Amino acid sequence: MMSLVYPSEGTGVYIPVDLDGTESQVIFRAIHRDPDTAIFWHIDDQFVGETAVFHQLALNPGPGEHRLILVDENGNRLERRFKVLSGQQ
Repeated sequence: MMSLVYPSEGTGVYIPVDLDGTESQVIFRAIHRDPDTAIFWHIDDQFVGETAVFHQLALNPGPGEHRLILVDENGNRLERRFKVLSGQQ
């Protein structure tokens, strides 16, 4: 029913840094067979947002391993693990 476009399983992501040196956000992307269906986004069991039509969410998770969980309004669930890398890695 739905698929996570980014990040893929086990991906290491860097948080982009703006020109002034502040951390920006990573754009997480999903697709759903029915784009009008709401998707509820969670990182490490914490609700972080809801999308419909355009399933993109800008987030800034801290360094380390994380679990992203997507649940649509029909109860379908998708889980993905990823790692946020710090600038020192």
